[in-house]
Amino acid sequence: MSASYSDLLKNRNYRLLFSGQLLSQLGDAIYEVGIVWLVYRMTGSPAAIGMLVLCQTVPFLVLGLIAGAFADRWNRRLTMIVTDALRGAAMLYLVLRYLAGGLTLWEVCLVAVVLTSARAFFHPSLRAVLPQIVRREELLLANSLSESAKRICKVGGMLLGGVLMAAEQVEWMLWINCISFFLSLWTVWQIALKRAERAEHAERSERSDQTIFADLLMAGKEIRKERAVTFSILLSSLGLVASAGMIKVGLPLLAGERLGGEGDTYGLLMACFSVGMFASAALMKKLARLHILTMVGIGWSVYGIMFGLLALSPQLLIACLAVGIIGCAHFLTDIPVTTIIQQKMPLGRMSSCQSIWATASFGSESIGVAIAGPVLASLSVTACFALGGGAMVALGLLPLIILRKSGQNKLDRRTCAE
Repeated sequence: MSASYSDLLKNRNYRLLFSGQLLSQLGDAIYEVGIVWLVYRMTGSPAAIGMLVLCQTVPFLVLGLIAGAFADRWNRRLTMIVTDALRGAAMLYLVLRYLAGGLTLWEVCLVAVVLTSARAFFHPSLRAVLPQIVRREELLLANSLSESAKRICKVGGMLLGGVLMAAEQVEWMLWINCISFFLSLWTVWQIALKRAERAEHAERSERSDQTIFADLLMAGKEIRKERAVTFSILLSSLGLVASAGMIKVGLPLLAGERLGGEGDTYGLLMACFSVGMFASAALMKKLARLHILTMVGIGWSVYGIMFGLLALSPQLLIACLAVGIIGCAHFLTDIPVTTIIQQKMPLGRMSSCQSIWATASFGSESIGVAIAGPVLASLSVTACFALGGGAMVALGLLPLIILRKSGQNKLDRRTCAE
């Protein structure tokens, strides 16, 4: 039976999960923009903003791996409910302190630590719950629809956050994010997973005497046993090293130095990137027939070709089109990896495996950004886009060459739709 978006939205559990995360993403996006401006208004210090960003990042570096292992031991649905409650309570504290007056930087940073720490437990639980809600052949479309819709909510939320801060409606920015967590909690509460939860309880009881690190080692072994999963994670991690820095550091330079624009030009390019990610959802149903590694390889190849086009310093319209296609290709390099983990990893270690992928992805992006700065300082922005594009095309062709030589996908004979 073929999967479709309409069938997905008829699934009550998926519809609840989808709507709850949509609201939560909208609230997060409004908050993401607003809290930075609030800190700047409170302190007038760029160093304070740096401290806020640090508090939003470090907890994931510390908890990213072990959070998934804990989520595998706990009731995942309950984990999602508790973490949403913690995030909602932290935001409620923040908004009440703001309304009372006297809100301090350390309180904002403490809330940032709580939000990021809770998210480290929430997201691997969310990705592990999805295979219990939809059929195997629906996973690719479910991930694609959820992530693309959340991307559009993020763009809209950032715009709304900017409007609210310009209108000095800080309390509305805080209230919206606070309420979105409690709405997400309510939707997760309504999801019915009783049969699956009983099976998970039995699995958790069997390994209650193991350490968390032993669980992570076992999850790593599960990943290594599935060569398609291992190769997909490795391929996408290397691609992120080559691409992340150019998107986050190189694109603003391209907008200013080569396209002759300002912040508005960069904002337009990033909007095109997000629209491209949203548009990729329309392609997923057809692309689901491809082998998983073929899809990832095509994604990185297209990514690299568009980087090459940007290296030619095109007109703004062409640059917008290229960045939009890059956004579309980005989904082909990310969503299939999440999906193949959901399809192939055992349910009892699903959260740990998703955390390993998330940590690899986050680490690769960080390395890419760290490398991009010195490289862009030494070479022209067009040369950097050309080099990065060449590396990604080569990376994308690698799995396609392997599959062609073997005559079939020996790493994974199934497609995402099977």
